[in-house]
Amino acid sequence: MHRLKPLPAARRPRPTPAAPLLVLALAPLLLAASCGAPASRPARGPIAEQIAASLEAGSSSFDHGGWDRLLADGTRGGLVDYVHFQEHRADLDAYLGRVAEADLASLAPKHLEALLMNAYNAYTILSILERPEVESIREIDGVWTEATHPVGGFDLTLDAMEHNLLRPYFKDPRIHFAVNCASFSCAPLPPWAFDGDRLDEQLEERTRAFLSDPDHVRVEGDRLVVSRYFDWYGDDFVAQGWEPRAATIALFIADYASAGVAELVRLKGGSPKLEFFDYDWSLNAAVRPDPAH
Repeated sequence: MHRLKPLPAARRPRPTPAAPLLVLALAPLLLAASCGAPASRPARGPIAEQIAASLEAGSSSFDHGGWDRLLADGTRGGLVDYVHFQEHRADLDAYLGRVAEADLASLAPKHLEALLMNAYNAYTILSILERPEVESIREIDGVWTEATHPVGGFDLTLDAMEHNLLRPYFKDPRIHFAVNCASFSCAPLPPWAFDGDRLDEQLEERTRAFLSDPDHVRVEGDRLVVSRYFDWYGDDFVAQGWEPRAATIALFIADYASAGVAELVRLKGGSPKLEFFDYDWSLNAAVRPDPAH
């Protein structure tokens, strides 16, 4: 099993010859805003070759039916019934076993993108099941940067899935409304799995649901108060090469948000003052996991 562990932007030194086999591209760090969020940096090595093969000529699909069934019964309004997942741990393990053995290079690009997003969300839930006593995922040391999970023959951290594969290779800002970090301020977990055959439709729905929710985007006076995502990853919504994109963050939001938000953005010429909600890292539990389970 190959091992890929990302280096969070500007926090750890560059790899040395003794580092893991798969080394990340040492491109300039493209920090989102100025908050020190992980950069979008493409992985290198064997996994990069598999991703490239998929993007160039992949044509196969991947069945996420097992994960779809778990989500249908294990989510409530975007929150997670962790006891349900505890009780169906064998089903979760069976699905993730298939993810571990997936042939990444053979997958059609949309199916690869869906696989990586589903894997991220499923392994995030697994991370909580393995530490059911926590009140927040941030209490789990190394949950994003150290713990690895098998995906298609590679050991990947959650950060590697998001910041070294999904963001740099697919360049779709709607990814931020699809991956879930087990917290209240995260994009809600849908009651269905992402499916490569209808991925664009699903990502549009997730983006519209998030950006039309006043808990994530709302007008306050002449200001637009928005999710911290736009502070951390603002460039993803406006950079050349990313699609969909807009000239400003506010214009991107206006395409999906309420009529009141769109009107403020229009009145302010596409650039109203932006402020950011505090991020609530409390566990996104409809039913908390049972530590005694």
